[in-house]
Amino acid sequence: MASDMSYFDRLPNELLEQIFLSLCHLPPVTKTNHVPITLHSLYFDYSIQQPLLKQTHTDLLSISLVCRRFYQILKSPAFWQQKCLHDYVLLPTQHFPSSFTPYEKLYINNPFHPSFNLIKENKWTKSQNTNSQVEFIPRGSNRLYDEFNRLSICRIACLHPIIEFSVCVAPRWDCASECRICLIFSDEHRWECERTFPQWNDSKWHRLTYLYRHYEHFPTSVTVHLSGKDRQGWAGFYGAKFAQTRIRLLFDTDENESNQENETIIEPQIETEINQDPQPEPVPDNLPIDDGVVHQNSTTLYSSFNESDSDFD
Repeated sequence: MASDMSYFDRLPNELLEQIFLSLCHLPPVTKTNHVPITLHSLYFDYSIQQPLLKQTHTDLLSISLVCRRFYQILKSPAFWQQKCLHDYVLLPTQHFPSSFTPYEKLYINNPFHPSFNLIKENKWTKSQNTNSQVEFIPRGSNRLYDEFNRLSICRIACLHPIIEFSVCVAPRWDCASECRICLIFSDEHRWECERTFPQWNDSKWHRLTYLYRHYEHFPTSVTVHLSGKDRQGWAGFYGAKFAQTRIRLLFDTDENESNQENETIIEPQIETEINQDPQPEPVPDNLPIDDGVVHQNSTTLYSSFNESDSDFD
């Protein structure tokens, strides 16, 4: 007796899921837009990847309107969990609690992405009577590259994630200088750090990192204060340099660890400097003037992971 099932109905859901998983807009893998983690794992520069993820999500939303079966597959948290892994939104080493379900929102807005920076470059201000400039090649210091091997410009909740702040600081080799960093979180937690550099130093960059893990309620914002100057009173730009300022959310791996401060000295990439294209001259640091020191309010996007929120933009 002939079956009443159509050829479409006979297709297993697993096959349809694999087809939908393969639909994606991914940036091409170049030497300056991704970081290899293992042989089959990598992550992209999120600023390049995110617009393409949003386009993929829009395409899949359209497909979900074709029929009830497609809709049920494409609204499954399990599908979006696999989609996040398939399209390099999550790393294989990142595991959410079993109760976590909003993977669809995570797909298009992932604050746990390794290159996601909660600090926005267009939000900086500087204090009155501050004299600074933007250097495309650090003068008197080693060159600094980001994780994608690109030259960096410089300026003189329920998941209880770790809040990681990091910044790179460097002195000129020929002038003594000092710098001060202060973080003030919305829950009134505070972290301060000061460094001094002698004259005739090795001009290496120092990455200063602070992990804030033991908080009662997830802080919604943090004010970042950066200040530096030379210690010899020379005219011109001889103070400490700042670059790669970043705030990220990390997964907690050891509840017994306290809030932690780290300093790493970055060795220069001497072999690549001679191959760099010419860079423009320094330009004035035309930040808006504020009546405080250089600072920024950075409000996290973590609170958007509310299942009742249907806004994906």
